[in-house]
Amino acid sequence: MLELREWPVFADLADAQASVADYFDYYNHERLHSSIGYQMPYHTHHQFLQTTALNCPA
Repeated sequence: MLELREWPVFADLADAQASVADYFDYYNHERLHSSIGYQMPYHTHHQFLQTTALNCPA
């Protein structure tokens, strides 16, 4: 992400925060992770929550 930007990398703090938020969004909602079977972390996390909620005694 940073390699694509010219110096200065960020215009201000708000620009840096927006860039980090965009990357986290991509990382968790779009990027497929090989360590979890080429799924998105967000999807895997919600599957885990559903599984544990069903197995949890009320």
